[in-house]
Amino acid sequence: MNFRIQASQPKNNSEFNNEDEKLSEAIETIFPMLTEEALIIWNTIYIPLNYKYDVSYMIEDILYMLKVLSENPKEGILRINWPSNTFACEWNLAWNKGALTINSVWHSVLGHTQQLLNKSNKIETSILEFLSEWKMVLEVLIKNLEQCGYSNKNLKDMSALYDAFINIEKYGLLYQHKSDVVT
Repeated sequence: MNFRIQASQPKNNSEFNNEDEKLSEAIETIFPMLTEEALIIWNTIYIPLNYKYDVSYMIEDILYMLKVLSENPKEGILRINWPSNTFACEWNLAWNKGALTINSVWHSVLGHTQQLLNKSNKIETSILEFLSEWKMVLEVLIKNLEQCGYSNKNLKDMSALYDAFINIEKYGLLYQHKSDVVT
């Protein structure tokens, strides 16, 4: 598989801000700058995603992408311009009959690997496998947000996070039980 995500185990700072109305604001509130990062593995190239800034800025697009892929698995196209200055890239997703291709243009990433990424800018996988790689990231967000006191009651878009998590049927390769992994 040429696309994986290692969600890691970021520690939250136990903070709650009653002025947070959106998921992105709450994610930025709960994670300190110095905690474990998620790692996207793109054609063997590791790309760190900081939970406080990258994931918080990207969450709306992540949830939208997952929803579009889940609701339209037969065929479609989608373009995402990731907004973070340490994960600045464009993903052009196209899928047909469960097969997903992502062509990317990388502008800036943490670790300055954009030249390598642009040389290896295409991945091909199944929609099911791609979606499954995001499940643990969503679980990490849910657990940490709930530990800090966030829920559907105080975040208007928290239900979209729950829905995305529930709609992904299995965990990604790194988080499946050994007996579940097909070799």
